[in-house]
Amino acid sequence: MKRVIRYIALSVALLSATSLFAQEYTPTVERSNDFRGRVEAAFEWSPINDLSLEASFQARLKDDFSTVDRLQTSVGLNYEVCKYFNLGADYVLINPHDKGSWKQPRHRLNLNFEGVIKAGRFDLSLRERLQTTFRTDSVNRFEKMNPELILRSRVEAVYNIRHSKWSPYLLFELNNTLNAPKVVDNYLEAELQTDNYITRYRLGVGTKYRITRSHRLEFYYYIDFDRGYNIDYKGNKGDLKGYVEERQIRHIFGISYKFKL
Repeated sequence: MKRVIRYIALSVALLSATSLFAQEYTPTVERSNDFRGRVEAAFEWSPINDLSLEASFQARLKDDFSTVDRLQTSVGLNYEVCKYFNLGADYVLINPHDKGSWKQPRHRLNLNFEGVIKAGRFDLSLRERLQTTFRTDSVNRFEKMNPELILRSRVEAVYNIRHSKWSPYLLFELNNTLNAPKVVDNYLEAELQTDNYITRYRLGVGTKYRITRSHRLEFYYYIDFDRGYNIDYKGNKGDLKGYVEERQIRHIFGISYKFKL
């Protein structure tokens, strides 16, 4: 009987410890909504068959179109391996803006793998993008990983309207972080561990408009369901100070112009 009582007491103690541990690492949830805008100008050139070079400049707005979010410039190349498969790579220079001032720039590298098939008047594609972002400011790697690795998986369906310059499309995309830092009691006494989880669901609808063979416009709307974790530790002591799960719904309206040589 004494053994049974001891076993029950030990089980209760373990369950209590587990409960306390879970409570300690349960984040505070913050929810918000935002309307955002994007304006882009791009240039594309094909020096040889199946290979294209592209450069673009994009401005982004946030906080219900009232504040600059970032300016970014990108250069990249795409190669059509065959009519069913494309490879691509690009570099992006990001100049973030927050709380009334410009922050340290970030450098991003993307590797793209895209499969394409035709089904009637539809062009169906699946793109896998490995995205790596390098920060130039000083960060605590237990709070924000540097570099940050994200896998972006997108499916898209484009409909080619007969005898029309319009090409409407639908898309769905998942962002999966591959090396997010895990929460610890004290980062000075722990080893860095990483985690992976889905940070964004994106639904998009848009249309491309061919003005001429060289000039094209694109109009789109995205709705993003974003989830991220803000981890904060106490300065030199290293103790966990705050743990917040940030959930935001973003309504993004964009327009893009492309000149194709």
